Parts: sequence; structure tokens; C-alpha cells
Amino acid sequence: MDEESRCRDLEYLAHELQVHQVELEARNHELIEMQHALEVARDRYADLYDFAPVGYLTLGISGNVLEINLTGASMLGAERSQIVGMPFSIWVSRESTQDFFKHIQAVFSSKKSRATVELEIKCRGGMREASLESMVVEREGNVCRTVMVDITEKRKQERIHYLAQYDVLTGLPNRILFQDRLSHALAAAGRDGTGGALLFLDIDRFKSVNDSLGHAAGDQLLKDIADRVKGCIRKADTVARLAGDEFVLVLPDIDGEAHVCVVAENILEVMRAPFSIEGHSISVSVSIGVSLYPNDGRDFNALIRSADSAMYHAKKIGRNNFQFYSEEMNAKALESLSMENDLRLALKNGDLVVHYQPQVEIGSGKIVGMEALIRWHRPGDGWVSPAAFIPIAEERGLIVPIFDMVLREVCLQIQIWQSMGLPSIPVAINISALQIRRHGLLGSIAHALRTTGISPTCLELELTESTIMHEVEATILMMRELKAMGLKLTIDDFGIGYSSLSYLRSFPIHKLKIAHSFVADLTTNSDAAAIASAIINMAKSLKLKVIAEGVETEEQLGYLRAQGCDEVQGYYFSEAIAAEKFTELLKCEQLLVGKNLG
Repeated sequence: MDEESRCRDLEYLAHELQVHQVELEARNHELIEMQHALEVARDRYADLYDFAPVGYLTLGISGNVLEINLTGASMLGAERSQIVGMPFSIWVSRESTQDFFKHIQAVFSSKKSRATVELEIKCRGGMREASLESMVVEREGNVCRTVMVDITEKRKQERIHYLAQYDVLTGLPNRILFQDRLSHALAAAGRDGTGGALLFLDIDRFKSVNDSLGHAAGDQLLKDIADRVKGCIRKADTVARLAGDEFVLVLPDIDGEAHVCVVAENILEVMRAPFSIEGHSISVSVSIGVSLYPNDGRDFNALIRSADSAMYHAKKIGRNNFQFYSEEMNAKALESLSMENDLRLALKNGDLVVHYQPQVEIGSGKIVGMEALIRWHRPGDGWVSPAAFIPIAEERGLIVPIFDMVLREVCLQIQIWQSMGLPSIPVAINISALQIRRHGLLGSIAHALRTTGISPTCLELELTESTIMHEVEATILMMRELKAMGLKLTIDDFGIGYSSLSYLRSFPIHKLKIAHSFVADLTTNSDAAAIASAIINMAKSLKLKVIAEGVETEEQLGYLRAQGCDEVQGYYFSEAIAAEKFTELLKCEQLLVGKNLG
């Protein structure tokens, strides 16, 4: 090959080398750019991983943390270096620890499906709620990827929503949710032309459980009652707790009154079995009022009002039963409400007055005591019988302020009589079951005695037989405290209740009062006469005095005298009279003029 050809070849090779060098430089530049792009992407991925809105963790089969992003570390309130290599359970609350390990076991035993658990996490700022969703990584097998989400605020919102619609204690719908469901049921009934029923349930004497066993026992009883009632209804029905011991049921699309009767009877039946509360066997009953749609109301308020009236009627006729609403009940309910309002006003304005009925010793004919009786002159109606307004006062919580008023008036009147130099004879005041259980009773009596300066022996408390037999042990303790103060205690209306003679010996009483109903039939009914005689003999054997009330005829007086009764009171001697008239009796040396008692 000549020189010229070699030169051309060398020039070609140089050119090719130059071309390849340019291409190589271009590729190097390309590689550098790709490497830069990869580093940028890697940094971007790291940012996305570390600063994601959720926590990312890698957990080992024992639950130890192999890896965690910055968000997860922040959720746990620690540095990443303080977390990696440590058991995740360190940050789990004691209550959630068992759930966490069950979660880990479920994840690794499956290896295919995801597993989710909600835990309480201990963080630097306090307890947080978190959801963990985990799945095993197939190629590694012994690790799982976990997503941790803070659900604290979500749960708070759910809790707020729950509290707005459900009763915390029983888990039943509250008044708001019940009203909403009832509205939907009524709307559906209106469209379909079907009927519905609302049942109003009130637990009979529920307050006594709270008073004797405490609120915790009362709360447990309410929860158990709610469970039993829920077992008596269909899925379409709704039971709710309105307040306290009041429950309501709505029964949509019913087949008439017979359907309601079955439900009400089932509820009464399941309540018959005693409840076991804190080691105590507790028996309760319910009173149920029923209102029907559309006859008794077309909206929530009307149906509730009607069912409430029916429920009160159920209580009045003996409790532990159910009653359907009627217009007559409504009229009585309105009158009861009117009387309650007038009674509150009379109490506020001082329109209630105390009259006194003498108690006479049969042997001497002298006044040896008196009973203080409340009297009310209602505008437009005249004198109202205590039998009409006292039950309303007890039912509506007015009996306590009325008792305090009577106590105050009696003590002041005794003080006046003593200042006049008249004989000091005891005054009996009636006391209800509500008052005997109130915590402030002893304080009220002590205050009245202290401010007037009279002796406790001037007062006598009359408790009905049914009152003292309710919560016997607690009542005996209260009676002993009253006696320790110096007061005398009498069992009123004796013979119509259900006293146990074994308990009767434990009561710190000094007198039995024969009920008016027995005295009224003394001369016409041999059973009444036999009962009165038995009471007198029993009182004598227990070394108790005995007094008969409601004596209106000489024949009644003669029979009581023959049987050895100690004292009597009634219209035969005097009706209950104002303090001014009673003063005149006391001035007559306690002898009732014109009555031959000897």
C-alpha cells in the first residue's frame, strides 16, 4: 500500500475516533444527567416517604421496628434512632397491648391478606388513637409493611356525634334520635295509612335503689333493664332512654291494640325476674302508658304527653301494669297540673294553713295531744281535701317544703302556747316516705327546735306503716336518730299495710294508730272490730300506747273503751280547727265540754 493510501486510512481512523469520542462524551453527559435525575428522584421519594401524612413502618415477626419514616416517628414522639430496633409495643397502651400482639400474629399467620387494628398509642403529648394496617412482604417473609394513621380527631368527632344521639349509660338512642326516628315512623304511617304506638315506661320506686345502694348500682340496674326491654321488641321498633328511669318505645306498623298488649305484657313479664346488682337481689316493676297514632296524637309532643298521662294513671291504680290513654286521663292530668301550679303558688304566698285536731285520753277525757293537719283554701274551689292535693304534693316533690312549712308553724305555735302558760302537750306531724329518706330531715327538725327553743318532747312524728316497711333497715336507723333527738314516733294507719311483727319490735316507736277505715266499720263489720281489737291487744303486749282516729259516734267510742284503747281522735270530739280556736280548748283545762267520757 502506498503512502497516500495509508494517510487516507489514518485520517479516516482519526475521524472515526473523534466521532466515537464525541458520542462517548455525549453518553457520559447523558449518564451524568440520568444519575442526577435518579438522585433527584431518590431525594423526592425519600421526602414523600418521610413526610407522608401517615406513618410507614417495617415490623419484624416479633413486633420490633425495623424501619420507620419521620411522620411515624413524630407520631410516636421520638427520634427515628430511638425507635428502630425497639419493640413497637413500648408505645402501645396497656389496654391495647394484647390487641397489638394479636394483630402481629394474624398478619404473619396469613401472609396474604391485610390485617387492621385500632390501638391507643403513648406519645409525647399524651394518648392518641391510631389505626394500623399491615401486610407481610412476600419476598422477605419475616417482615411486614405497616401503615399507621392517627385517628384521634376522627374518633373525637364520632364520639361527639354519638353523644349527640345516644345515651352514654345504656347505649340506647336518646331523646333527640328517638324523636327523629319517631318522626320518620309517623311520616311512613301517614303515607301507608298504618298505625303506630308509643309506650312510656317508668321504673317503679327506682329512686330507692339509688338511695340505698348508690348511683353505681342504679346505673347498672338501668343498663340491665334496657337490655331486657330490647329483647321484647322487633328490629323495626325503637327503644330509647329519655332521662333518669324513663324509657320510651315506638312500635311502627302495628296490627292494632292486641300487638301493643303483647309487647307491654312481655315487658312486665321480663321485669318479674330479680336483678343481681353488686351481690344484691333487686326486684323492680314498671308502669307503662300507651298512646296510639293517630288517635292520641299526630306528633312527638302529643304522643309523649298522652303516653305520660296513661303512665301516671298506671301508677295510681297500683303500678306494675300498663294503661292505654283516654280523654278522661287527659282531663285528670290537666286538673292535676293546674292543682300543682296552684299548690306551688299557695306554698309561695303562705296560703297553706295548719289546723289542729285534739287527741283525747279515754280514761280522763283530757286532751293529751293533737295532730297538725295541713289545710288549703283554693281560690274558686274553697277548702280542698288533703286527700286531693297531698298525693300531688308527694308526686311532684312538694311534700318536703310543705313539711318544712308545717314544722316551722307548729314549733312557732307551741312557743306561743308556752309563752301563754298553757299546758305543753305534744303535737303530731305526718311524715312521708320521701321525707324519711331525705338527708336533711334531722337538720331541718334540729333547726326548727333550736330557733324556737322548744323541747323535742313537744313533737311527735307519724309515719305510715307502708312508709316504714320500705327500706326497713335504713328507716330503722333514721327512726333511732329521731328518737335520740327526743322525738316520739307513731305508726299511722296501722293495720292496712304489711308490717312484720319481727320488724315491729325493732321500731323505736311509742304508739300505734288504728286506721280510720277500721274505726268507721267497728259497729257494722265484725272483721274490722276483730282487727281493731287485735291491734289494741298487740300494742299492749309490746308496751305501746294505741290511739284510734276517725271516731265519730258514741258506739265507736264505747267499743274502743271496752277493748282498752288509750286515746282517740275524730269528729265526735272536734274537727281540725285553727290555732286560735284550739287555744280556747287548752284554756278549758283540756276537758272537752259536754262530752261524757267516763
